[in-house]
Amino acid sequence: MADICVIYGSEDEEIVGRLVTLLRQKWSVWWGDEISHGDWEETARKEIGAAGAVLAVLSQHITGKRNFRGELEHACELAKPIFPFLIGAAEIPLTIKRLSRTNAIGWTGAADHKGFQQLRTKLAKVLGNGRPAEASAARLREMIIRGKTLHLPAFVFSLSSHETQVSPHEGATLLRLLDPGAALVSAYDAWKYKKHTDGPTFRRSVREFRKSDAVLFLDSGNYEAYRKDDRYSKTKLDGWQRNYFLEVAAKHPPDIAFSFDLIDPRGEPDQIVSSIVKSFRNDARALAQRDFLLCPIIHLPRKFIGSLADCAARIMSSVATELDPEMLAVPERELGDGLRERARTVRNIRKALNALGKYYPLHLLGTGNPLSMIALAAAGADSFDGLEWCRTVADYRNGSLFHFQQFECFEQACLHRVQNQFIRRLIENPKASYTVRTLAYNVDFFTDWTRTMRDMIHSRQIESLLKNIPDIGVAIFKDLSE
Repeated sequence: MADICVIYGSEDEEIVGRLVTLLRQKWSVWWGDEISHGDWEETARKEIGAAGAVLAVLSQHITGKRNFRGELEHACELAKPIFPFLIGAAEIPLTIKRLSRTNAIGWTGAADHKGFQQLRTKLAKVLGNGRPAEASAARLREMIIRGKTLHLPAFVFSLSSHETQVSPHEGATLLRLLDPGAALVSAYDAWKYKKHTDGPTFRRSVREFRKSDAVLFLDSGNYEAYRKDDRYSKTKLDGWQRNYFLEVAAKHPPDIAFSFDLIDPRGEPDQIVSSIVKSFRNDARALAQRDFLLCPIIHLPRKFIGSLADCAARIMSSVATELDPEMLAVPERELGDGLRERARTVRNIRKALNALGKYYPLHLLGTGNPLSMIALAAAGADSFDGLEWCRTVADYRNGSLFHFQQFECFEQACLHRVQNQFIRRLIENPKASYTVRTLAYNVDFFTDWTRTMRDMIHSRQIESLLKNIPDIGVAIFKDLSE
């Protein structure tokens, strides 16, 4: 249920988008851009009925029969407060001629414009000053995605065709057997498996994942395409590109997908935000019939003015304001050079997101190191996907990572720590391959590590949690406490 329902003419979509962005700093807002498919009038009537107030944006495009008569009459029948906002020489609909209107002729989206300030004052008298940020931005313990529960913070077991100890189709089969809480497949790999002999097995595992209680993520595929030098270019016309991503997402729908990202963005922060928003909305329109969440990936610029943490916070919060997504994602490698800087950047991003008055879960791409996970989760990140679980082996006692070939160093010493009895029997089975036993052990470790991390964060034991990071854990806690 939104605080405000905005009705407007399609020609005014751009300026209304700016209006919605400003209003969302205080209230929740519904507008026509939320409709990906279906009947406009039916959906609008439902939103009017649920909203606390109706805002009619009137411009020179509102003439004759285009006067929102049906929507406005419905709002009047329901005794909804209606706020006419005049930004052009409109023909005032008879239904609301008697109402006091806010004059903002020529408004271009400026927050300090007298007309907009008057509108915000009027809305506040009816709706109040919005929900307190601290209450509405309280840290989430879980997300409900297509009826499935993703407990936060969460670790997502990623699969990739690039430099791992298991192929995507073998990994998908194993994960379905071990039943983790969440897994991620690459759209690029799904595309490549289209004609592969193991393609049917891979696709079947993906379908079974979607039917299970585990949350299935789909990423853009750009990581694998970049690593394999297989992205679209003028000299590689058949390389990985947006159309292929859209095809995979439509044919092999996940529970949640990350949009096709714009790598290495250039320009001022506002230009970068505009490009990300435009790209995301193009994907959303192309996947209008989707039955899954679509969330944006934000890449940070290499060149910026001021600190990286402030730049990242500005860009991430601006994208959240524009798109109001269920989750935002950013690559961990772009958050700074060292773990302390990355934690400070996440802290600034979290503060900026929470200032919007709503909790936006933050996903970090490529975070699979256990020690990094606890530092960045303490700073405000909510979920991570990484490949360390299928590239290395973890020491159950302290979260350190070692070469995959060194599992025997921990197999007996850490066997009693394994929580899942099925996995323990699998590790002890002499007929199971070395790779399967090692991967199964890692699945249990990462599941238990994440559960412990989650429990300590929600019970406010962050200082104790960070002490698990050798040498700099105390310093990170001080950084985050500033």
